[in-house]
Amino acid sequence: MARSDSTLVLGGGGIGGIAWQIGLLAGLSHLGLDLRQAKSILGTSAGSTVGAQLTGSATLEERYEAQLAGVPYEISKSFAGLNLARYLLAASLPGSLQRASQRIGHLARGADVGPVEERRAVIEKRLPNSEWSDADLRLVVVDAGTGEHRILTRNDDVKLADAVAASCAVPLVWPPIELEGRFYIDGGARTPVNLDLAPGTGPVVALAPLTMSFKRVGTISAQRRTLGERPVEIIKPSPEARKAQGRNPLDKTVVPAVARAGWEQARAEISRIKAMLLQKAQ
Repeated sequence: MARSDSTLVLGGGGIGGIAWQIGLLAGLSHLGLDLRQAKSILGTSAGSTVGAQLTGSATLEERYEAQLAGVPYEISKSFAGLNLARYLLAASLPGSLQRASQRIGHLARGADVGPVEERRAVIEKRLPNSEWSDADLRLVVVDAGTGEHRILTRNDDVKLADAVAASCAVPLVWPPIELEGRFYIDGGARTPVNLDLAPGTGPVVALAPLTMSFKRVGTISAQRRTLGERPVEIIKPSPEARKAQGRNPLDKTVVPAVARAGWEQARAEISRIKAMLLQKAQ
């Protein structure tokens, strides 16, 4: 059981990132550590899907079994070639995280990546419930026009599926999502994990399928420092999980293998997570 003052941070990482996080969380739960009991859940991109699934009515075992069965409703994509080069350039040019996000948002607004209705249909099939629950679920999105990040919660006048779709709107892969007259893109355009946005003062468990940032302030180590003396454990995919996923986290065919790798990794992680959760913030 997770501490009642803890925060669970779920990072971005595509379809493979969803599978790995669900597998890991289900494996931990099977071993007696249910991280759904955290006081708050902060989700970015793939992590927003996982967060919405965790706070829905389905059990972790059911979500895990669904990953093992495959995800035929997903649409495999690749992020390579010219689009990847344009993204990397926009992310790495001088300036703040917000300025980089703004450049990425500009690219996203001008990209022809298919109809938004197609993407919404996929997101709706991911979610066990169409409504926000009473859980403190927070989803990170980025304003495509300004580059500012925003955290969506049940207190906003935004449907859960729309919030998840916005947080998962990978630039140059999926279309930006319009919310309240503004367009939003993937929260991972800021950083893949957004660890520094973890609410509260208690311990933090962060699942980080991806950690690369082109800005020093966006690195996982820099974000960790912003949390001060709070106990923090950051879990990254095992070598086995990385091998199961391969080079493309947007390939739906790898989902069952990646989910199983996450489940197996739980055995190697549970002791240190439990030990951290027993600590008290300094």
